[in-house]
Amino acid sequence: MGLEEKFVDYLLRLATPGREDRAALATLKRSLAFPPGAYPRAFPLVEPWAGTLPEARRRAFYLVAGLFAHHQRHAPGRSLPQALSLLRHSPRGSESLEKRFLALLEAGEDELPVHLRRMVFLLREVPFDWKALLRDLVYWWRDDRAVQLRWARDFYGINPEQKEVPYEST
Repeated sequence: MGLEEKFVDYLLRLATPGREDRAALATLKRSLAFPPGAYPRAFPLVEPWAGTLPEARRRAFYLVAGLFAHHQRHAPGRSLPQALSLLRHSPRGSESLEKRFLALLEAGEDELPVHLRRMVFLLREVPFDWKALLRDLVYWWRDDRAVQLRWARDFYGINPEQKEVPYEST
């Protein structure tokens, strides 16, 4: 198991019902108001995992930690773009979701946290795989844009008749 998977397991433990660390989760959630890795109160929670990593990878850990604290639903094997595609085909879906997704794929380094935060907030009840998200963000800036291409395939490739929407529409 890699560092990314171990870190997400740590986050999942922080959110374990009945044993959740509400103070830690609140701190991580608050960190979303700052650039990834810039909120000092989150340092004790993330630096032990990410402190020796290259800066781009370190920021990915902080971003995922903050987003996880906001949206603690985990579904191993379902990528974030697959979850967004399910939402798009649900009664809560909208035309603007696709435009927002494309903006996310095109986002620059400073814009990525903002676009990703918006997408995660839209998902509300739809779980996805946090380990996969962190792994993808670690490789997001590769020149071949392999992550973005895979995300596009995941987003556009879901057949809504074959996938059950994992939440009740209200």
